Amino acid sequence: MRLYIVRHGESYSNISGRVMSTTDLSLTEKGIKQAKAAKKYLQEIVFDRIFSSPLIRAKQTAQIITGGKGEIEICDNLHEMFLGKIEGLTWEEQSERYPNADTASGLSKAVIPEGENLEALIKRCNIFIEEKLKPIGISGNILIVSHGITKRALINCLLEKPSHYVDYINWADNTAISEIDWAKKNNSSP
Repeated sequence: MRLYIVRHGESYSNISGRVMSTTDLSLTEKGIKQAKAAKKYLQEIVFDRIFSSPLIRAKQTAQIITGGKGEIEICDNLHEMFLGKIEGLTWEEQSERYPNADTASGLSKAVIPEGENLEALIKRCNIFIEEKLKPIGISGNILIVSHGITKRALINCLLEKPSHYVDYINWADNTAISEIDWAKKNNSSP
């Protein structure tokens, strides 16, 4: 199966200059253009399944990419990592008040006050893989629209790497597309 994992287009949370995760803001005009560019890049692909985070910026991106073709399955396990007390702070405030909460370069070691930790995020990603991807089989094209941190964790889980390897997965720009040929593990096969 071929997975196309897309980070949502630019949203108002991205341009606010603040740390945002589960604050639910829509795409900007630039984000809409980015999603249209992703649609153009993916236009030849027929998606057998489409999954999206429940947050509006991801749903809008998925809707634009698919152009209304195919049902978008909303998956709570694809929402962005909950950033607790750093949610809404400027990046400078986050660095000053909570220097150990650096999710960009040290996600595996980040300590998010009153937020979600990497272990919980990885658990959510593995549940998504077990419940949604593994039952599909070995063929097909799958579109997954999610968020920057969650996308990194999901890719790490799909590659079956130890959790600290997430730090080696680059931060994705808005509407960056990661293509992965992925075969489910089937323990009952010879």
